[in-house]
Amino acid sequence: MRRCLELAAMAKSRGRTAVGAIIVRGHEIIAEGVESSEEFPAMIAHAEIVALIRASDITGTKDLNGCVMYTTVEPCFMCSFLIRETKIAEVVYGVAAGQIGGTNPEMPLLTTDKIGRWGVMVNLRGGVLEQECAAMLKRS
Repeated sequence: MRRCLELAAMAKSRGRTAVGAIIVRGHEIIAEGVESSEEFPAMIAHAEIVALIRASDITGTKDLNGCVMYTTVEPCFMCSFLIRETKIAEVVYGVAAGQIGGTNPEMPLLTTDKIGRWGVMVNLRGGVLEQECAAMLKRS
């Protein structure tokens, strides 16, 4: 999560929302994402999506089963959909995203078992370095 905070600080220094994400396989970071990365259209350049695209490119597959995503903020609906599509096993996040978060009880994309092709639900761990992640966002 400390690396995610460094990436969030990079986004903030560029005038973007302070969000950073990494994908870990085993004990190795295989991909990183910075919010509003210049190489993707702004609308889809969420840190989590950037990290997922890079991890897919690096591994040569969209099946990221066994990988863990760390991110400073709970993934939104758009990011949650891609997390489920890529079969990420676990998501560790700092700050809850409220109504637009993937664990929202009204639309729990990260935890639903109602979409058969997604199979096993994502293991979630929130509140990791929560104060530091929240402070980074407040300064944005």
